[in-house]
Amino acid sequence: MNRMVTALTDEVIIKHAEPDNLPSVIEINRSELPENYPPSFFMDLLERFPNYFLVAVLAKSNEVVGYVVCRIEMGFPSEGGFSIVKKGHVVSLAVRKPFHNRGIGTMLMKTVLEEMVRNSIDESYLEVRINNEKAIRLYKKLGYKVVRELPHYYLDGTTGLLMVKKLR
Repeated sequence: MNRMVTALTDEVIIKHAEPDNLPSVIEINRSELPENYPPSFFMDLLERFPNYFLVAVLAKSNEVVGYVVCRIEMGFPSEGGFSIVKKGHVVSLAVRKPFHNRGIGTMLMKTVLEEMVRNSIDESYLEVRINNEKAIRLYKKLGYKVVRELPHYYLDGTTGLLMVKKLR
C-alpha cells in the first residue's frame, strides 16, 4: 500500500493512519463529536479502506491531532440518476479543539479528496448536523453542495444535511 505523507506546516503532517493511531483517533472522536463509534468500527475501516483513513500528526511528537475516515461504496448518484457510480463517503472528520482554525481539517479533506480523484471515485458525500455551521462552511469551501435535509437523522433527533461534491 502507498504510504502518504503531506507536510501541512513544519508542525503538522498528514499521513495514512496506522493501527497504533487508533486509540488517539477514538479519543478524538469521543471528545470532539457527538457521534461516537466503537473501536471495531475504526479498525474495520482502517483494514478495508486504508488509503482513505488519514491522520494529522505533530511532526515533533507524532501526537495525533485530527483524522478523517472514509469508505468507498457503489451506488446511485446522490443527486439522482440510475447509473451506478463509485462514491467516497466521508464518515467522520475531527480535529482536537486546541488545533482548530489552523487549516488541519481543510488539509485532511483536501488530501483524502485527492486520493479519491486518483482512484476514479465519481463523487464524495457526507452527512453533517444542520446546526454545525463551521463544518458546513468548510465543506462548501471545498465544493460540496447541500442536496437535501435528512430529518431526525441523528440519534438525538437533530436534522442532518446530505452534502455532495462531484469529482468526475
